[in-house]
Amino acid sequence: MKWTKIKIWLAKFFYPVAIWYWPKWSKIYRWLWQGEYKDVKLDENLSPVQANEKVRKLTWRADGAWALGDACGSPHWVQYALNKVVAGLPQPEGYLDCDDFSSWCVNVVDKKHDPRIFTFSWMSKDGKLAGHAMCLVRQKDGRVYHIGNWGLYGPYLNLREACSVILTKKGSNEPIGWSLFTKNLKKIQCGRGLPPKTVI
Repeated sequence: MKWTKIKIWLAKFFYPVAIWYWPKWSKIYRWLWQGEYKDVKLDENLSPVQANEKVRKLTWRADGAWALGDACGSPHWVQYALNKVVAGLPQPEGYLDCDDFSSWCVNVVDKKHDPRIFTFSWMSKDGKLAGHAMCLVRQKDGRVYHIGNWGLYGPYLNLREACSVILTKKGSNEPIGWSLFTKNLKKIQCGRGLPPKTVI
């Protein structure tokens, strides 16, 4: 029990460092390993429902050694993989986890939905650090949804409610931190624990 509390404290303490590191390493990772896909034309102006329907065609694959644990891949790589699958070909080899799904969605969803990359981390019941990246979108009425390899979820009144629902579904009561990024991986906001209700 004491060790779990120490792990939670350390995870929350270093969360801002991880959020500082993640976009910087992701840009280097894209340049090193995914530069060949930079000219693949991205889909445009999709609705959240359309984006969700497309990403459901892809199979999730965990980041491996080349990603040094975690990296947000290029949306152009995801589009390349999607184009192959839509054409009836096998999904190309390569990492394709939640960061990559969110990276593609945030770049192809219509701007009127104010798409953002949304990350959330928590401590699981078994004491392991867990997290997820999604594309957060907003409807005209102000309610928010998230899209990614989990599917399309919502509506939520705000980001805090979205995070609380994730915790409940994962059987956790220990949020570590949250963050919002632009499609270019520029940090908008982040914090420890649950986001304030004012963050929508």
